[in-house]
Amino acid sequence: MDPFSHHNLETVLINQIQRFKNSSPGIQRRIDFSQYVNHPQIIVITGVRRCGKSTLLRQIADYFSSYLYVNLDDERFAGMGIHHLTEIMTIFEENNPGVRTIFLDEIQNIPEWERFVRRIHDDGYQIFLTGSNAQLLSSELGTRLTGRYVTISLWPFRFDEYCNGLGVTEFPRGSQAEAEVQRLCVKYLEEGGFPGFLQYKDPEILHQIFEGIIYRDIIVRYGIREILPFRELCRYLYSNLTREASYQSLAKSIGVKNAMTIRSWIGYLQDSFLISECFRFDYTLRRQHAYQKKMYGVDTGLRNTVSFRFSGDTGLLFEQAVWMEYSSRGHELFWFKADGECDFLTFNQGKITTCIQACTELTVENQEREISGLLEAMKETQCDNGIILTMRQYQDMIIDGTPIKIRPFWNEVLSKSQLIRKSTW
Repeated sequence: MDPFSHHNLETVLINQIQRFKNSSPGIQRRIDFSQYVNHPQIIVITGVRRCGKSTLLRQIADYFSSYLYVNLDDERFAGMGIHHLTEIMTIFEENNPGVRTIFLDEIQNIPEWERFVRRIHDDGYQIFLTGSNAQLLSSELGTRLTGRYVTISLWPFRFDEYCNGLGVTEFPRGSQAEAEVQRLCVKYLEEGGFPGFLQYKDPEILHQIFEGIIYRDIIVRYGIREILPFRELCRYLYSNLTREASYQSLAKSIGVKNAMTIRSWIGYLQDSFLISECFRFDYTLRRQHAYQKKMYGVDTGLRNTVSFRFSGDTGLLFEQAVWMEYSSRGHELFWFKADGECDFLTFNQGKITTCIQACTELTVENQEREISGLLEAMKETQCDNGIILTMRQYQDMIIDGTPIKIRPFWNEVLSKSQLIRKSTW
């Protein structure tokens, strides 16, 4: 029996749309959906597997009275080709005449999908699509769909979304409310933001996400033969997030002879959104790439589940959370090193706009180091906006005529959130 016969495809599609419509819309994300209704371009939603892309589609769907939906990650569609997408459109047109909005979930599973998407976009369809592989999407979007799309980058829940899901909808005022949000911040560093894990609190869910990406999205897709060294690299990186590393040092650590192999593997991890490289700031691009990099993950809870834990890693988790927050806002980030260090520099329109230190607590022992590194970065980059993010400290300082803000991480996140109402006195 042909699994892709007209009847079988129709049965699967009916089953999918019913399940999609009956699914929970989930926790609101920090995205203004209204701007995408009647948008003339293709809307591309990217992000790591299981971060909530399908649920985001469900939330967007509430803005439309009718729409078409297909999940191309369904195992019943395994082996499907581009010509089957044409058959699916025939079924849609027979059963839903006149409906011109379509949601395509996990589109990268279909070879040459971009040709199909371009054709139906030319035919007047409003298209929303999701994908879990940055390289596949970017290369195909860049060849056939240049100038036709806008991208929404989705992450596991950020801290304001995490708070919103736990019922915190107003900015905390007063010591009791602030103490509760601080407690949630500590909990967030441990649990992270993957929706499935937060719902069931089963670490096996995070193990499955990690292993599924490693095996299905990378090892199988890219034909990696050195499976054990590759898996060792993945765990090593997640155990040593935020630390300086070079391809040569990583190759030596896991016993791989060719550093370019490590470079390729890290590229695959980046394409699957598991790892991001942060470059040391320099005005020369060549030197940026020559320096050691820092690696950051996609989620603190995933890191805690799949890595080797060690005592005193709260600082690592805190820095990781700050990275996730600013990256998810769309900032391009660098780190700074000269006589001192600064954790993050945000880069926008050709200049550094903010210098950031991530420090769980300013103490007598670390205050000089953290402040001097921040001031050095601000002076070197001619940036007048410096901030030290901590777990709970709040202060304004002026040092040698340079203003520095010290703010709790939660304060910085929630004060900029559209999900949290700002109550007034």
